[in-house]
Amino acid sequence: MRIGMVCYPGLGGSGIVASELADRLARRGHQVFLFATEPPLRLPTDSPVRFVPVEVPHYPVFPAPLYTLALAGALERAIREEGLELIHTHYAIPHAVAAELAAEGRIPLVHTLHGTDVTLLGRDPAYQQLTSRALKKAAAVTAVSHNLAQQAQRTFGVSPTVIYNAVDTERFRPNPTAKRFYAALDEFLLVHASNFRAVKRVGDIVHVYAKVRQRLKARLVLLGTGPERAEALSIAHNLGVDDGVTSLATAKNPEEVLGAADLFLLASEYEGFGQSGLEALACGVPVVATRVGGIPEWLTPEVGRLVEFGDLEGFAQAVVELLTSEKLPAMREAARAYAEAHFHPEVITQQYEALYQAALQGWPYPHDRLSPGRRGGPVGV
Repeated sequence: MRIGMVCYPGLGGSGIVASELADRLARRGHQVFLFATEPPLRLPTDSPVRFVPVEVPHYPVFPAPLYTLALAGALERAIREEGLELIHTHYAIPHAVAAELAAEGRIPLVHTLHGTDVTLLGRDPAYQQLTSRALKKAAAVTAVSHNLAQQAQRTFGVSPTVIYNAVDTERFRPNPTAKRFYAALDEFLLVHASNFRAVKRVGDIVHVYAKVRQRLKARLVLLGTGPERAEALSIAHNLGVDDGVTSLATAKNPEEVLGAADLFLLASEYEGFGQSGLEALACGVPVVATRVGGIPEWLTPEVGRLVEFGDLEGFAQAVVELLTSEKLPAMREAARAYAEAHFHPEVITQQYEALYQAALQGWPYPHDRLSPGRRGGPVGV
């Protein structure tokens, strides 16, 4: 297949899932064109994927750069010049509308919903109606969790197919010898990784760490960067624990840090899935996370703990109990085995391939099949 993949290039879950899926598909023999404003951080340098930069002109006449139109133009040229057979966008806003503008019904579109494109931006009246219309015209819409699929039904009136995220267990694996670079021998190492948006509640992570440090020797590594990074570090300073907090900006190799951790912490207000937590499990690192969104669909008592959102004392207590539990070594082994068994890239890639084949075989749809209740729903799978 000749596939156009669209994503944001940063370390958010949607960009990670898209770039890694594009790479796997290309290595399986498909011709994959990846569209983004810059090369995605998780796209391997030796990938057979063809990267297509989306160049956004800056003209003073416009109040802001016109990314949506620039992307639509890049996709339209690729359909015409490269013979794209299918476009798969990740994160609906504004990618679903841009792809619809470019394709005009000529090739099938697949859209994957990841989280705040449904729960936050998707509810904004500025975007909701046009995005809903574009999703309903697609050959298929997928969501990364059942929780997100239910939210999408309410927000956009579509019924997505659920395909969970994958994790590369060859790349993400235990790395205990690296712990010495981040913590002393008698200290526990806690790690959080995200794009540091407000929904990630990184400040709550710091508050939890301060509570844990009152009871145990521990250090915290904050991995990544984003708008809330400075605020999180300010909280650490105000709480008097900044001497135990290490902030590492955007990392090309997060597995080196994750694999060294004793526990991974995720305090999000909402997660469509929670990719960083799954990567921690693959590294053999148990996870303590808030009971929100799609997280309970993959975080079981055998590999971590769920706590109620906003209960920072309960969060800290769960961290302390796991760190001091004699079952922690067994939980580490269980975490990695669980990630390998349920989220292997080969299985997830095959699910997307089957979806693409069904979309191609059923395209274009007869007009009478395009009823509002069926558009964007499961296609032949």
